[in-house]
Amino acid sequence: MQSYVLRITSNLLFVTFIYFIIKSNRNIHELFIGSIVLLLFFCSHLFWRNPVRHSIAHKIDAIVAKTTIIYSILYTTLVKNLNKFLFYSYLLIVFCIGLSFYMSNYYSKKEWCSPHHIYYHFILHICCFVGSLYAFF
Repeated sequence: MQSYVLRITSNLLFVTFIYFIIKSNRNIHELFIGSIVLLLFFCSHLFWRNPVRHSIAHKIDAIVAKTTIIYSILYTTLVKNLNKFLFYSYLLIVFCIGLSFYMSNYYSKKEWCSPHHIYYHFILHICCFVGSLYAFF
């Protein structure tokens, strides 16, 4: 399987956590995001070591990932005071997250861990990493 690429990109979650430690304002929202990013790092590694669809590891990883993404997007767009350039560039990243999630999901339903599924999930990991940094600017 080609899922080793997703184990590697899951390491970006730890980079986000380090960035949180260095740059965070330490408000309640950023503390929650930083904590759940660290949890997601462990869940993602656990799942992508043996990516069995619909397994308990898959379900936990999916719940933690979706919670992290949704909470981070809501915080960054509704609470975080980004300047106009950062706000609009962030919206572009959110669009890319949505598109790559859709495409990854589409191809995973056709064939689990197919090259297309892995490719779009790889893009999703990259977009989420870039987007996660905005929460701590």
